[in-house]
Amino acid sequence: MESIDIPAPNGWDDAVTGVGGPDLWQRTLVAEVARSARYGRALTVVVVEVHGVDQLAASFGGDVALLVLRATAQALVRATRGSDACMRIGPTRFGVVLVETDEIAAINFVERVREDVPRRLPAGADGLRFGFGWASPEPAEAPGTLVRRAETRLMVELLG
Repeated sequence: MESIDIPAPNGWDDAVTGVGGPDLWQRTLVAEVARSARYGRALTVVVVEVHGVDQLAASFGGDVALLVLRATAQALVRATRGSDACMRIGPTRFGVVLVETDEIAAINFVERVREDVPRRLPAGADGLRFGFGWASPEPAEAPGTLVRRAETRLMVELLG
């Protein structure tokens, strides 16, 4: 079967999932990392990768793949509080900014989402893997470095 391209998000809002897009992600990251540093408040960034969407799209069609992305976004939004932010930041990647959240609480968030997402997926999507990476800012750490640390943890989980 032929592979189907999953549209990448762009701009402030993601039309596929209804959550924020990569521009909002960047703006939110910069603002919340600065706020966390200024006031000494907890913050954790979570990066979520949906692995296997391309194969799912090739087997069942692009509509099923888009349903998976929507279900993932909905599960992430359900697990967040009103002060948190969830955005689609890549074709199969989501980012979540958890304000006033240390890494222990972020791990609890990850486990809730890890349990919730598979229950919400369409039939045939059971071959997907969800990888999670998270990090809290170090003193004077730039937002990009913080995200790279979360992505490193994500890659270790997906490859491990």
